[in-house]
Amino acid sequence: MKPRFFPALVRAFILLALAIAVRAETPPNLVEWRPGLASSAQPDKDFLRSLHDLHYDVLINLAPPQSMGSLADEGGIVASRGVVYVNIPVDFAKPAAEDFRQFSEIMKANRDKKVFVHCQANLRGTSFVFLYRVLHEGASQGEAGAKLGSVWVPNAVWKRFIEETLVANGTKAELF
Repeated sequence: MKPRFFPALVRAFILLALAIAVRAETPPNLVEWRPGLASSAQPDKDFLRSLHDLHYDVLINLAPPQSMGSLADEGGIVASRGVVYVNIPVDFAKPAAEDFRQFSEIMKANRDKKVFVHCQANLRGTSFVFLYRVLHEGASQGEAGAKLGSVWVPNAVWKRFIEETLVANGTKAELF
């Protein structure tokens, strides 16, 4: 005679196996900036679905909707899981002060929430989060710059944008 808990145990193992099988893949270029703030390249659908389970409250996408690899239903995927979705379509060839201002306002409005930032490759993302951490959270350029540098060395356009944004906000650019 089988123990009465045996069917429940089998169901638990099946559910665990299914959870492992559909586990979301970690997106490329993932950077943990501080507790409650991370950025990455374009996440896949499974990862987007898992954001709520990872306790993220807000997803900020800095890539234009037509970017290669973007997901047309990204906003719907995360919203259906209770995560707020914001898209600030930053032109990679022409990042603008207004883009960073919008980003900063959204970050400030959600300072007590867990925020995930992404773009196509995490180049826009690391640059914007670097600037936000330095200008609004008091992180050192060295500390934040190390995380930025773990993904890329900004090209001439982004180097100029970062330096001009720092200076416009009363901070000397020390990174480059």
